[in-house]
Amino acid sequence: MRDIDLYYHLLGLEKPWSVARVELDPGSQRVDIWVDHPRGEKWPCPECGKPGNLHDHAEERTWRHLDSCQFQTFLHARPPRMKCSRHGVRRVRLPWAEPHARFTLLFEGFAIDVLLHTSIQAARRILRVSWDEAYHLMERAVTRGLRRKGCKTIPVIGVDEKSVGKGQRNYVTVVSDLGRSTVEEVIVGRSSRSLETYFQQLTPQQRDTIEAVSMDMSSAYISAVEKTWPEDGRDKIVFDRFHVMKQLGDAVDKVRRQEHKALLRAGSSLLTGTRYIWLYARENLPEKYWNRFFRLTGVYRDSPFLTKKLQEFS
Repeated sequence: MRDIDLYYHLLGLEKPWSVARVELDPGSQRVDIWVDHPRGEKWPCPECGKPGNLHDHAEERTWRHLDSCQFQTFLHARPPRMKCSRHGVRRVRLPWAEPHARFTLLFEGFAIDVLLHTSIQAARRILRVSWDEAYHLMERAVTRGLRRKGCKTIPVIGVDEKSVGKGQRNYVTVVSDLGRSTVEEVIVGRSSRSLETYFQQLTPQQRDTIEAVSMDMSSAYISAVEKTWPEDGRDKIVFDRFHVMKQLGDAVDKVRRQEHKALLRAGSSLLTGTRYIWLYARENLPEKYWNRFFRLTGVYRDSPFLTKKLQEFS
């Protein structure tokens, strides 16, 4: 089999495209392939599909393809431009790559599989691409996913902040569909404007179908919901259980510390080492703490001093 026939099948080409020539450079471990088409070919309009005559060619472009026997493989072509009676001159859609892509569809598909299963740094070494090229591949994959997602309604959404990078200086706002357990949007920042940006891109119908917004107690997120639904925004806000329980746990621990100090001044170390006993829900309390917990609750119930302290804190 000739090399041009071999690469015709490896590239998955179909007529009218054919391999014009192949150049192999063993020194740089690179294969370059030029593809062409016969004269007089009619091309479908990318807008309406109606066939039209060739108008001219754009400048030659290069696409990275899957490696051939560990040699980096590059495809070259001059994209045809056809003339449509309705839409005028348009660049023909190429079967091996999407518009404005720097890689063939087969390479992009393989690269995304690699990126999904490893870090960007490891993927770069496997694919032999730069940081910019890796991010270009991921951005295109996200764009394709968003196109497929379409316009859907989300009755219950979750909103949370997440730190990115090193330290606690950079944050993003993560919006999730709690019913489907999917991430819907990641927005830079954690301000009111960050969440408002997400709401503003929804259609009026999508906004109307949102029944609840689960969030922490961030004043910025509360403000964003109230601005989006001025009349009933507060009715849509649901503080998520994690943050509610955290606030409750902090309150319980604050009372414990206050009582512990008061008891120490009175000469009692009764609450020493009991922090986590009070933070457990009664039904989740480990068996090893049962005796001490019930002894402590009994002391509180029977002690006039502790009863008085409880009344002061209540």
